Amino acid sequence: MDMDNSGLLQQWLIHSVRRMSLTEYSCVEKWLEDLRLMTDTECMCVLQGKSLTKDTTDLVFTAARSTRGSIDTIKSRAHVIGTEFAKLFRKVEKERWKHVKSGSLRLTCQIRSLLHECNASMGKPSQHFSKQEQLVMAESAKLVQYIESHVDVNGHKPEKVILIQHITGLGQSFSLLVDLSLGALLQNLLQIIRDNTSVHDVKASLSNLVSLGLEGEHMCYLITRVGGVKTLFGVCQNPTMEFAHSLALRGIATVCCVTESITELEKLSGIACLSSILANMSVGEIVRSEAAGVIAQVTSPCLEQYQHLPGFIEHLEDLVDSLTSLCIEASTHEVFLLGAAALANITFMDSLACDYLIHYHTASILIEACMLNKAESLFAKDQVATVLANMSGLESCTGDIIDNHGVELLVHFLHERPCEAGTEAELAACERVQQKSAIAITRLSKEKDVADTIVQLDGVMRLVQLCREPKERNNSDAVLVACLAALRKVHKITASRLETSDDDVKELIEPRLMDSFLMCSNLDESIV
Repeated sequence: MDMDNSGLLQQWLIHSVRRMSLTEYSCVEKWLEDLRLMTDTECMCVLQGKSLTKDTTDLVFTAARSTRGSIDTIKSRAHVIGTEFAKLFRKVEKERWKHVKSGSLRLTCQIRSLLHECNASMGKPSQHFSKQEQLVMAESAKLVQYIESHVDVNGHKPEKVILIQHITGLGQSFSLLVDLSLGALLQNLLQIIRDNTSVHDVKASLSNLVSLGLEGEHMCYLITRVGGVKTLFGVCQNPTMEFAHSLALRGIATVCCVTESITELEKLSGIACLSSILANMSVGEIVRSEAAGVIAQVTSPCLEQYQHLPGFIEHLEDLVDSLTSLCIEASTHEVFLLGAAALANITFMDSLACDYLIHYHTASILIEACMLNKAESLFAKDQVATVLANMSGLESCTGDIIDNHGVELLVHFLHERPCEAGTEAELAACERVQQKSAIAITRLSKEKDVADTIVQLDGVMRLVQLCREPKERNNSDAVLVACLAALRKVHKITASRLETSDDDVKELIEPRLMDSFLMCSNLDESIV
């Protein structure tokens, strides 16, 4: 660029900047003059939209979140320290003494750091916690002192047994301390619920308890130990906390997966309380379904003491009546599932339940619900198949199933197929539906009319297919055994040629049951 052009460009830029500066200055100055007159009005408008006092609801809601945050932090830090304990044990086993020394120092430092975190989150620690804290610090000091005096000193090696004892003692003391700190924080959540200062804080604390309970059995044990079950039942029985009844019941169902929780439920006459909720038709469907969920949980056959619930027999008829009504009125698949699951579990507990199922026409209601697609999920069908299988084992109940087209439904259940894209839970549910349907068919096929109906509905062909094709039964040997038994029973009663090839029939029916099983099973190993 030549000098003349550069000079012209420079003059033009200077002129433009001056013009811009004058314009901006005058505009800003004018805006400041106008703002002086408007400021007071604007401030008043803002102040009118603000509260002059602190919002206690927000503070308590924040307290619930803060408590949950502290719980998560302590659990996370404790998990890291647990990993350090495992590493230290491995180093001792491999006699890597230099690493043992550094690892023990790192471990004790992390423990002290967590203790500081616990004290900060708990506020004023209890006397029990303080004593346990002193014990942990003493155990840490013993471990460090032993390692310092025995590792790399004059070529001597420490005694592995003694060192492992020191590490084990520290680990046990530390675990108890973590439980105490978590218990204190859980008590804070429970206290917020008991104080009942607002809807928001109660719901927040209940939601946190439910999500914590879902993390595992140990957390459910801790919640119960600090009075969680009692507090939750107190909410259910408090008419002023109706807004929280469904959440409280869900919390009870969540934590009642351990023996301690069910024992606490027994002490509180929990079955009577749940029966009362289910029988109260003025209570909303959601609350009643959550109560059914608690019944389904505490009567689960997977639990050790499900058959020893005091007061259960006393309320058995009322429970069957209320749960049957819930299944009739269920507006969603989820509500029907909870009601059916509770009924299914009850049939395992006492044969008297089946008499009440007949009296309240429960079988016909469940069968009709399946035909109307109210029980469209595999999980709901699993519960219905369970009820029919358990009822079919009693002579007095078979007529109720047969007269209400239960045989047709069971044959339909046999045709359920595991979806390759399904979850593991869905695949397992499909297997249970097939297995329990086959069991029910075996029990009902004592009647010739029933066996003939199964043949007419192509049920025999489906049984053969389930035996022959492992994919159809998701490679389940339990389904295979049930189908082989059903096939043999139907063939024996009908005394007619089955609608399939002679070879298929002979190979599945003529040999011993074990031989047929080994032929069709997908097991690779030999069974002696």
